[in-house]
Amino acid sequence: MEKLITLKKILNNIEQFEWSDALFLPADETWDLDTKGAIIDPDDVEDDSDEVPEFAKKNNLMYALDIQTIKGIIKNALVQKVECTDEDLIEAFLYYYDNDAFIVTK
Repeated sequence: MEKLITLKKILNNIEQFEWSDALFLPADETWDLDTKGAIIDPDDVEDDSDEVPEFAKKNNLMYALDIQTIKGIIKNALVQKVECTDEDLIEAFLYYYDNDAFIVTK
């Protein structure tokens, strides 16, 4: 899927993406629900020396996390708080990205 979509839409529809895909987000901005990123197969490169797919390069996107990990983040958030808001989901996502660990809600 080579198009830019908001992180809010990605987090709320994570089950529609393939396990082999990854999330690419802007390298030069602070991420929030309105941040636009792309779901791309990270192996979809021009040649093996490339580490970033061409669409990501063109849009100044960097690899953030793989879809399987994001599915785990969302599942963990929903186990802890059944009625997760969009803000809860982005908080859980950013916490995992920064700490390589699931958020624990109080």
